[in-house]
Amino acid sequence: MGNSIIGTNTNVTRDHFWNVGSNEDGRHRFINSPAFTVGAIPADPVVGAGMDAVFYLKTTNAQPQWFNRTSAGVIYQVSPNFLSGSLAVNASFSTIVALPSDVYGEIFMYTTANGRRSGVAGFFKTTGGTCEAWSYGLRIQGSSVAGYALKLGNGSDASGLNLRVATEDAANGLTWNYRITYRAV
Repeated sequence: MGNSIIGTNTNVTRDHFWNVGSNEDGRHRFINSPAFTVGAIPADPVVGAGMDAVFYLKTTNAQPQWFNRTSAGVIYQVSPNFLSGSLAVNASFSTIVALPSDVYGEIFMYTTANGRRSGVAGFFKTTGGTCEAWSYGLRIQGSSVAGYALKLGNGSDASGLNLRVATEDAANGLTWNYRITYRAV
């Protein structure tokens, strides 16, 4: 904590200011918050009497993430986990990434190869050791029919916790980039 004007404080570990002025009091330079655990097991803190909610870090899927717990006991992961990369996609299903159990999220895939369809969006969930995923149908300008450049694995095409993809109406062997966001269920 520091009680000097922001910018003149030479101690960089001070992040909270008080008794400086109305423009500085109660301000923080940063939040330094260790992940909330009880022993070695990630846990959720109790919401105190008279509080509406708590905002805290908790390690999930080997990464610290922000969570919110309301006084009604509802817990929500605020900051999602992110994954990105690229892979060549063919007619037979291949794994994009293996996901943790009990998460849900979205995927966006795009290719820079020439063609009339260059993007695909979809969503997924993992429960009971299985990842089920679905592509959104995209209607190409001038067409009245939704098309699927790529299909995501669900039903018999699902395999464990692997998020899977195969071509539907796109050329085989093209490199597709992906961006994935997901949260704990």
